[in-house]
Amino acid sequence: MTENRWKNLSVLAPPAATQFLAARITEALLSQGESGIPEAAGGEPARFLRIETAIDTISPLDWLAAQPDFTQYYWADREGAFAMAGVGEADVVAPSDEAPLTALFARLRAYLNARVPSLRYYGGFRFHKGPVKGDRWRTFKEYRFVVPRFELIQRDGGLFLACNLRVTHPRTNAMLHESLLRDLGTLRFPETPPEISLPPVVQRMDFPDREGWRRLLARTLAAIDLGEMEKVVVARESLFRAAGPIDSVALLRRLADQAPLCYHFCFHPAADRAFIGASPERLYKRINCHLRTEALAGTRPRGHSDAADRRLGEALLHSDKERREHQIVVKAIDALLRPYCRHFDTEKQPALLRLRHCQHLHTRIEALLALPDADALLIELLHPTPAVGGLPRDRALQWIEVEEPFDRGIYAAPVGWVGYDAAEFSVGIRSGLIQGNTLAVYTGAGIVSGADTEEEWAEINSKLAAFLAAMRAD
Repeated sequence: MTENRWKNLSVLAPPAATQFLAARITEALLSQGESGIPEAAGGEPARFLRIETAIDTISPLDWLAAQPDFTQYYWADREGAFAMAGVGEADVVAPSDEAPLTALFARLRAYLNARVPSLRYYGGFRFHKGPVKGDRWRTFKEYRFVVPRFELIQRDGGLFLACNLRVTHPRTNAMLHESLLRDLGTLRFPETPPEISLPPVVQRMDFPDREGWRRLLARTLAAIDLGEMEKVVVARESLFRAAGPIDSVALLRRLADQAPLCYHFCFHPAADRAFIGASPERLYKRINCHLRTEALAGTRPRGHSDAADRRLGEALLHSDKERREHQIVVKAIDALLRPYCRHFDTEKQPALLRLRHCQHLHTRIEALLALPDADALLIELLHPTPAVGGLPRDRALQWIEVEEPFDRGIYAAPVGWVGYDAAEFSVGIRSGLIQGNTLAVYTGAGIVSGADTEEEWAEINSKLAAFLAAMRAD
């Protein structure tokens, strides 16, 4: 049984759309066989049912802001071609202990197939492997992937409301039916965008602070000069305390305005914490065997005038330090991926990627993989690239874990989605963790020989600019 059987070609107003989904949910659960799972061609079980219909235009992020359920998820690509706002959880994949990536992707593949082509798991990984340290990131596990219960999706120039059902056995269908219809009735469709209200920031603390940063970079540069590393990315945690609870979706709406041309994401699995971000960096996008990835390293702020902006861009393009830092990433990705590809193409020279608050050196890379369904391999190879970790990788990761005064959690780790024939992950930078009335934002700088402490401090401040503007009081 496929999602296409229930797809309504006409665009429905919200009340009609929810009525349509309710009717199709009832039909789906009543039409199952003895096994409780509809039979597909060849007798193979379809573990997921997905019902969707076209719906009147509404911003997915505005729709998400109106929902009463705190379990909320959001993902939007940086091109503006796809956005998903989700509430509730139809399925969650999260290990209680350390688990290999092959086990994760085998589990996802067991539920993803061509009969339900729009079904996707959304989630991400922790930056460091191994047990979760402390309480802050415990909800997110080593990795956590979710199929939302309800989704509002923007794709192919249209808007769709969808419901995902993971069906198991006829005995559970009555309870599933009742809960689905009840939850469907709680969905809200605001006629106007909900107001954005954020409490004022009353305190900011940096870890490390400016003097701590100076000492950290002195140790780091000494290690680089001794040949222990060629490059390492060190980060800072900026902790903001607000006068009241911080609404994650409200902050993301502000952040999306401040940081266009970025991946926007929100993972809100528990009432007391949410991870949000606006990342400019793609880790990879795979469609069958076709792969796109990139190197993004080297930073300057934007200028206050066109002339100043051009001068800063030219300085970035011709900076020996920034070009060396960038080339380390390009060469590392080439060496890692080329052995697994039938074709590999890298842009000859970096270009400028200009964002609202800063600009970066950017090199596009395209490849044709030798094998499909290579996501476990790609994550192992690419995370972390030298753009967020360093080189040599193992030594840089050891340095980060020992020297940084906080746990990175999901910061700078892969964040994205997996479908039956495709996957896309951004690098979870320009991101932060919300807990009640606190927001911890993470920003990093790539350190190579010749790095200047004050310039690197200015760089991480420029990377914080979008969050600062988003948090600014009304």
